[in-house]
Amino acid sequence: MSDTHPAVRRNEAVCLALYSTMNATLQLYRELLSPWGLSYQQLMVLGLLWSEGEQTPGEISAALMLDTSSVAGLLNRMQSAGLIDRQTSQTDRRRVLVTPTARSREIIAELGWLEDCMTRAIDLEPDEAHDLVTRLNDLRERVTAFPRPEHARPGIPA
Repeated sequence: MSDTHPAVRRNEAVCLALYSTMNATLQLYRELLSPWGLSYQQLMVLGLLWSEGEQTPGEISAALMLDTSSVAGLLNRMQSAGLIDRQTSQTDRRRVLVTPTARSREIIAELGWLEDCMTRAIDLEPDEAHDLVTRLNDLRERVTAFPRPEHARPGIPA
């Protein structure tokens, strides 16, 4: 590794820092949400429904930056757990609307402490948090926009 180009080492360090921070954050959420049997993704869906009201699966996918197949499976599990209802729109039979159930509204009332707990765990001043979110969003956009190589392993013939 000592012969590795400085840019490669820097990129590896950034990727490891992002990956390990994400894992640590998700582990904390997993532990905090376990009494309710919720995953972080389920919490994100419920948070969106609680704040924005009914949503289509496509709107959920776009808002949470998840692929549609992930959202379909997630919504299936949430409906089975009694957390959401899915109904066909009265005005457009092709649209499915996702709404929170009474059970999920009870859960949100019980999770009022969660935001404060995560704020204390993250321990950033508001301006630091804003700067970090801005920089991470910019990084995500650059990575998303980066042109993908034609082959899985550049330079190796298919």
